[in-house]
Amino acid sequence: MHLSPAEREEFLYLNNRLSTFAGLDPEHVEDAYTDPELIERFVREAGEDLTEHQKQAVRNFVGYKKGRFYLVKQYKKYAVLLQQNRLYGVVGVDQAPAEMVQDTLPVYMEAALLPFNDTIVMTSSAVCENGSVSRSDIEYEFKQIKDVRGITETLDPQTLEEQTSPAAQAAEQELRQYLRTAATRDKHAPDIKKILDSFPELHDVYMQMYSKISARTIKKDLKACGVRERHFAVYNNSVVAVAPTRGELLEQLSDLSFDGMMGQCALFRL
Repeated sequence: MHLSPAEREEFLYLNNRLSTFAGLDPEHVEDAYTDPELIERFVREAGEDLTEHQKQAVRNFVGYKKGRFYLVKQYKKYAVLLQQNRLYGVVGVDQAPAEMVQDTLPVYMEAALLPFNDTIVMTSSAVCENGSVSRSDIEYEFKQIKDVRGITETLDPQTLEEQTSPAAQAAEQELRQYLRTAATRDKHAPDIKKILDSFPELHDVYMQMYSKISARTIKKDLKACGVRERHFAVYNNSVVAVAPTRGELLEQLSDLSFDGMMGQCALFRL
């Protein structure tokens, strides 16, 4: 969806005030979002011209995020963007995000996201080349993250966990490329070890991708055996849960003494 008329008016008012204060063209107000000192100075000098609610809304602009995403779904409440291992629920300023790209979803795109009140607003977008990632892989990733981790609906710095450093983000992207298939995993084993030694926090990503590779083989073998109408969860090289429905599968995972490793499982259905 998009902002209501009242929300849109307030959103544009605050952005116009900020761009004027920063000496920027309104089209380049994004440059101000990355300058916390400028934003704090703006809030301080605005004084009683802004309400406390509006001041906090502007302070939250430092949670601005720009990058490349997959626009996967358009729901009534918001659109869903996928980036790496997280889903974002976003709205447009005056039109639904899916209407901004005018293409069949999923769409690979560059987008700018800005926290505003209790929503994430997509302020700009441009469609990019999709590369070699298939529609089925995107859907698979979307379903797994949605079921296990849910959809992030805020970029508020006070409530969103600390963002990964640029170096770690680049390392994660490289790691995911190395772990696309069993063949690329084996070929780049030394590179994978170097990344995990340098960024041990990426172990969860490694295990999730490893489980995903294993799940493909297990799914193929089970299908050849005639197994049907079951949902499976794979961790590392093993099936750790089986159920007739996805909901029951997730309940089983929740009941296991799994030490927070639920997000490292790969889920699939036959």
